[in-house]
Amino acid sequence: MSIAAQPAQDDESARNQSDVQLMPTFDADTTEINAFEVEDADLYIFSQYFDQEKVFDELREWYDSEQYRFEVPTDEMDRIESFLAEYFYDLNRVAPDAIEPFCVVKQKYTDHADILRNSVYHTSRGSNTVFVMQDRLSAEQAVEQGATPLADSDTEFQL
Repeated sequence: MSIAAQPAQDDESARNQSDVQLMPTFDADTTEINAFEVEDADLYIFSQYFDQEKVFDELREWYDSEQYRFEVPTDEMDRIESFLAEYFYDLNRVAPDAIEPFCVVKQKYTDHADILRNSVYHTSRGSNTVFVMQDRLSAEQAVEQGATPLADSDTEFQL
């Protein structure tokens, strides 16, 4: 190969490399949704506001408008999880024995509107109300608002 031909090959290589377009990469932020398994009910419950109508429409049949939560049969969860992943939601299934960090207790008949707003489930136990919160941050905020972590209370609860 002659020395004069060398620069021509370099020019051609440069042209070929410039024709290659790399796909942009990005990390999409996902929203985590905690779905709580209801023991002995073959059901998961979760609360989430979906601002995309298509997402809500897909899940509408499982929405309980009185409780402001979704109640999804266990046998539908794989499909729901795949569907939500397409819209950048990460569904985290919480087993009944792992629910304690999400639970807080507050004395009945005390102000709890802000706690209720971020809960998935609530029920009375003696003189207290037990709340299952959407996530751990909501549980921490509930404690800041006067609730007690379930683990630090005398109240027994199982979803």
